[in-house]
Amino acid sequence: MKIKGFETFSLVNYPGEACCVIFLQGCNFKCGFCYNPQLVLREEPQTYEQKEILDFLKKRKGKLTGICITGGEPLLTIEEDFLAKIKRLGYKIKIDTNGSNPEKLKSLIDNNLVDYIAMDIKGSPEDYEKIVK
Repeated sequence: MKIKGFETFSLVNYPGEACCVIFLQGCNFKCGFCYNPQLVLREEPQTYEQKEILDFLKKRKGKLTGICITGGEPLLTIEEDFLAKIKRLGYKIKIDTNGSNPEKLKSLIDNNLVDYIAMDIKGSPEDYEKIVK
């Protein structure tokens, strides 16, 4: 799991929650309209350590209520142990996903490691109507 970006505060990434945002590197899609291509197209060293994020979250208890984990595609590399540590601190967890790893998503749900899922289903404009029905 490579944590490549970290926003310390957001009111728009997790509906109804004051959160921080963790960006994980890597994606199994190469969408031309990707808003985070730097997380998809270049393999770079990790920028943030898990301990650094967890230490921040310990200090922000009572101020932040949630964590949004996005990418890239976070379900490719996310570590359940990391999520469990976040949950033990009392935070709600939102995952932004393209939905391409339903087994991993089911595991997170079954283990109560995710509270909110935002799924961005991809498709060509001519297939939008089929996708949303």
